[in-house]
Amino acid sequence: MRKSRLFAVLTSGACLTMMLSLGPTATASASANIRHGGVLHVVMPWVTIPDNFNPLNPGQEGSTAGGTLSLLYEGLAYDNPYTGAVSDLLATGWKWSNGGMTLTIDTRTGVDWNDGKPFSAADVAFTFNYIHKYPALDINGLWAAGLESANVGKAPNTVVLTFKTPSIVNAPNIIKQLIIPKHIWSKISDPVTYPNLHPVGTGAFLLKTYEPTFVSYVKNPNYWQAGEPYVNGVTYEAVKSDATAELLVLNGDAAYTYDYITDAPATFESAHPWNKIYWPAYEDNILYMNDAAAPFNDVNFRKAVAMTVNTTQVANLAYFGALPAANESGITTGQVSSWVPSSVSSLQWSYNPSAALTMLESSGYKLVGGQLEDPSGNTIPTLKILIGAGWTDFISVATTLQSELKQIGITSTVDQEPWSTYYPSILDGTYQFAVSWSNNNNATPYYEYYDLLDSNEMVPDGTASTGFNWERWSSPTVDSALASYASTSSLSVQKTDMATVEKSVLQNVPVIPLTGRANWTDYSTRYFGGWPSQTNAYNAGEPPDNATGAELMFLNVHLG
Repeated sequence: MRKSRLFAVLTSGACLTMMLSLGPTATASASANIRHGGVLHVVMPWVTIPDNFNPLNPGQEGSTAGGTLSLLYEGLAYDNPYTGAVSDLLATGWKWSNGGMTLTIDTRTGVDWNDGKPFSAADVAFTFNYIHKYPALDINGLWAAGLESANVGKAPNTVVLTFKTPSIVNAPNIIKQLIIPKHIWSKISDPVTYPNLHPVGTGAFLLKTYEPTFVSYVKNPNYWQAGEPYVNGVTYEAVKSDATAELLVLNGDAAYTYDYITDAPATFESAHPWNKIYWPAYEDNILYMNDAAAPFNDVNFRKAVAMTVNTTQVANLAYFGALPAANESGITTGQVSSWVPSSVSSLQWSYNPSAALTMLESSGYKLVGGQLEDPSGNTIPTLKILIGAGWTDFISVATTLQSELKQIGITSTVDQEPWSTYYPSILDGTYQFAVSWSNNNNATPYYEYYDLLDSNEMVPDGTASTGFNWERWSSPTVDSALASYASTSSLSVQKTDMATVEKSVLQNVPVIPLTGRANWTDYSTRYFGGWPSQTNAYNAGEPPDNATGAELMFLNVHLG
C-alpha cells in the first residue's frame, strides 16, 4: 500500500513542516551489529537489459536499465503504501498554504550529486519546470493536474509549487518525482530519447559496468546518509524465465528476485531455511460486476453474490495462505485499522449463502429447479467470469467463484481472454463478471475510492473508459464525500469523509473485494539480512527497478 503518516503531514499539518524519518536510517540503526560488504545479486526474467539510464524515461515499463530508479536517482520522499510510514529523502519538510494551492518544500542540505557538485533547491525547481518544458517526461501528469509554477523560495533551501486549484491530493505524484541535476540536464537538447549513459544522481550507488544481460553498481562513497549503503555493490542479471530466476534464489546462487511463485510456502520457503517471501497486500483483487446491466443493476443481487463468496477460501486456494482475504469495504489490509471505524465495520457482511438466498427470495427472486429466476420470472442466464488467459491465481479464483455461485442458483463459465481482449472488455463494459485488481498505491483510501467510484471516472457501457470506474456505479453521496476530502487539510474531516464512502460501499456493494494483492519480493537470507518483512515492513516490496520503495531495500540489506 498503509496509511496516514505521510498524508497526515501533507494534508492535516498546515503548520507541521518536518517529516518523520522512518525509513532507511531509522531501520538500519536499530541494529548495532550491521556487517558491511558484499555484492547483492539480483536476478530478473528480463532476457535483456536496455542500455538506458534516463530517470525521466517516458517509455514503457522495462525501457530503463534496472537500478536506474532505485540506485542512482532519488525522489523527495517515500510514503509506504502498505504501512503509511514516511521516509524523507531529498525533502525534509512540507507546508501547504493558500487553501491547498501552494506547497512549500524544504530541501535537504549536505547532499552532493555523484560528480561532486552540490544538490540544491534549484535542482528540484528545475526538475519540475523541465517536465513542463518537455511534457512527455511528465509521466505523473503534474502540470496537467494544475501545477502552475515551480520556483526556488525566498527562504534558503525551499521550493514553492503553486497550483491553479486546491491540490492536496496531488501529493503522491509530487513526492515520487525523481530529481535530476540542473547542471547536467540543462545542456541536454533531446531529453525524451536521451539514454544518459553516464548517470549523475544523488543515490547510494554508482554505475560501474553495463552489458546487455548484466549491470553492476558500486557503493557511492559520498552518499549523504552516513554509513549507508551497507553492501559494496549491487548487480542485476537478466535471465530467460521466471523459473530460472526462482531457481537461482532457491539454491542461494542469487539474493533476490521479484516474482509470484505458486504455493511459495511449500515450493520455495520450505526448500531451504534461508528462502523467504515478503508479499505485503497493498492492493486488492476484486470481483467487478457490470453494474450498469442486469442483473447487476439490482443491489440485492449484488449483495447476495457478495454473501455467497467465501473470500477466505478464495484467498487460500489462490495464494496458499500467503495473502489474506480482502476487507469488504475495499480498504486494503494495512489501512483498515486507521481508516475503518467500528461504526462502519459493523456493516460488513459475512459468508452466508443461506441468508443470501433468503434475501433474494424476499426481493422476488425464486430458486426453480436449482436455477435462480429474477422477479419477472426470467431465469438468470449463464454468466461469464472474465479473467486473463493463463493467470493461474485468477483461474483458481474464478473456478472457486463458479462453485460458490451455484449455491444460490447462478450458473457461470470462466472466460479466459488474452490481454488484447481481456483489458478492452473491462474498459468497454462488455463483461458481466470480471476478476481484476484495484488501483491504489497510496497511503490513504481516497485514491482507490476515487478511481473506483467517482462519477467523473465513469462512462456508459460500450464507451472505452479512461479511468478505473470499471463497474460503472456512482453515487452523489460518494461524490460529495470524495470532493470534501480533496478540499480539506483536516485529517479528522477526511476520516469522516472516508467513513461515508465506506458505509455506501458496504450498503450498495458496487464491487466485491476478494483477496489482497501484493508485490512479490522473494529473497535469500543465506548471506544477507536486513530484508523487508511483515515484522519490518519498511517498504511495500516494490520491484527492484522501481523508485524509492526499492531504494530503501538496497539501503537496508547487509551481510547476514
